[in-house]
Amino acid sequence: MAGGTVVEARRERWWQDGPPLRSLAEAREYIEDVGISLLFGGAAARYPSLREASRDESLPRLPSGWGQDLEAMWTWKDTLPVQGRAWLGRYLSGKQTLLSGQLLADLYEFEGKEDDVLSVVGLSEEAGRLAGLLLDEGPMATRALRDAVGVTGKRFDQILTELGRRLLITNYGVEEGPGWASCVIELTARVFSVPSQGSRAERDARAAALFVDTMVEAKPAALCRAFGWSRERAVAALES
Repeated sequence: MAGGTVVEARRERWWQDGPPLRSLAEAREYIEDVGISLLFGGAAARYPSLREASRDESLPRLPSGWGQDLEAMWTWKDTLPVQGRAWLGRYLSGKQTLLSGQLLADLYEFEGKEDDVLSVVGLSEEAGRLAGLLLDEGPMATRALRDAVGVTGKRFDQILTELGRRLLITNYGVEEGPGWASCVIELTARVFSVPSQGSRAERDARAAALFVDTMVEAKPAALCRAFGWSRERAVAALES
């Protein structure tokens, strides 16, 4: 398939050629359809983007870029995880990513218990401490987590990415406070029904099939980048 044709097919598949999303229900339908989507991606993004699917250039916009369409999207991304309709966290390339409940369940590697975090091998000390706080205290705002774990800035973001790539934590709405609202973080297994039914191979095959459908075409390397799989695992999932 020619490069231009792939780009055009992806724009259509990623809901970027039709009317922009205008409601929470439409945003939910979009996530359930594509399965995986960046929050922000830009017009030339490698993956679907909720921002691009909801962008409405007919609406007035402030010089900063803020407008009614962005405000609506901002509300959706906070609401969908609380409703259990979409997982949100640092996943694709460490960026904020939305996953449908089905894809999340197929990708989830653990038993689906609240204390999954206690059995994970290879977590950094700070990531283990943050996950332990959530296990003991319940959902917490990021401002409180920074203080409790004792890390800030880029290192704190790295910890959220470390846990997000393993799908152990999810964004869970926001907590209002001075200045900007603070994201609330919760354990994935307390919000979503994970993992899905079936063997690991069956779940991998479902995840790979959805990814290929959403991406229009995808080689094993693309699954390795997106899901953190080995090449052998990606090839097996695509061939099954």
